[in-house]
Formats: sequence, C-alpha cells, structure tokens
Amino acid sequence: MLQKKIKFTHAKFEYFILQINPNTELAEIESKLNGFKKLEQKNAHIVLSINAEVDSDAFEKTVLELIAIANKLEINFHSILRNDFIRVESISGIQVIDIPESEKASEHIFNKALFYSDPLRSGMKLTNDGDIVVTSFVSDNAEVIASGNIHIYGEAKGRLIAGSNGDKTARIFVSKFNAELISIGGLYRTIDEKLPDNLFHKSVMISLDNKNRLIIEPIAY
Repeated sequence: MLQKKIKFTHAKFEYFILQINPNTELAEIESKLNGFKKLEQKNAHIVLSINAEVDSDAFEKTVLELIAIANKLEINFHSILRNDFIRVESISGIQVIDIPESEKASEHIFNKALFYSDPLRSGMKLTNDGDIVVTSFVSDNAEVIASGNIHIYGEAKGRLIAGSNGDKTARIFVSKFNAELISIGGLYRTIDEKLPDNLFHKSVMISLDNKNRLIIEPIAY
C-alpha cells in the first residue's frame, strides 16, 4: 500500500492506497488488510485503486465484498481513485475521487543527514527530512522515517520507511536485517515470515525495481 496525504477544503488526513487488479484473490486482499490492521493505528483510511479495465457489475460486486471484509476488520474504505476506466461518482456507496494536483509528486531538496548513535528502543520514532544514519540498533516496534535514504549499521527490527515524501529512488541499507516492515516511496511490505538464510541477520540493500516492487538483496559491506 502507498501512504499519502490528501487535502480537502475542510479536512486533511492520512490515507493508504490499496492497489488491486481483476485477478487479485479476496483471500489475498483480506490477508493484506489483516496485516495492515495489526501495524497501523486505528481510524486509518484506505483508498481503493484499480489500474485496469474491469466489468462494472463484477467490480461493484468486488467492492461490496471488500467492504464486508473491511467492516469485519474495522477498517474504513474512504474512497476509490478515478482513472480512465472509472468515470462514475460512486460505486457501491463509496465515492470516487481524484487526487488533487497539489498531492502529486514534486521535486524535493533533501536536508542534511541525521546521525544517531544511541539504540532506538521499542516505541521510539526517529524522523528526518533527508537521510538517516543509525550506528546502533533498531528495536522491534521502533520506527525510522526518512525522506531520503536509511543506513542502519546494527541490527534493524521495527519499521524502516525511506523516501517518505514519495521519493522512489531512496534506498535502505542494513547490516543485520530483521525488520517487521519496510517502505520506500510510499510502497510498503510487511515481513510476516522468517527471512531466507541469505537475508536474515545479513547485510542487505532494499530498493524499488522498475515495476515498483520492493527488492531485498544481500550485499557485502
């Protein structure tokens, strides 16, 4: 899911985009939403996005099924993104919206890197408009959020969020990788299962490929 902010004349709130396609299984979506529920705060909004042509009746049925899943998990589907294939004002009672121009990506100048030498313990959050370099460890349930790159020279658990302003060229470098969530440029991935031996507690680099997929690959420092 991609995390964004959207502005209206009367409100501003954070939302996450759930991207699906006509072949996405409901069980897969429910599993993803369940993982999202465990990691995110209450009252987070989700905007549904489908970048493919679909049969209108079939899509309306899918939306109803997604609403049922979301209600069960107490998650709010706020709206559906308009595209070339969706031109109506609402589907199954959910409004169809456009992302305002002001919310689209723009050129950004990074500030200086933040260097942090103390352990980042559970419940702590470290943020910077630029790169972040942590020379100690990051505990589980701790967050590192940078608009630029992230470098962790100890063990990294918790959440590692790079390119938080939407920069998809940002990267994450970790000496001992064991994070519960990674994100670059608004796309995130939860690590629900034990990592392969060539990645668990190993030095890795995390980046986005040209299909906007989060790639974890071993590296040697």
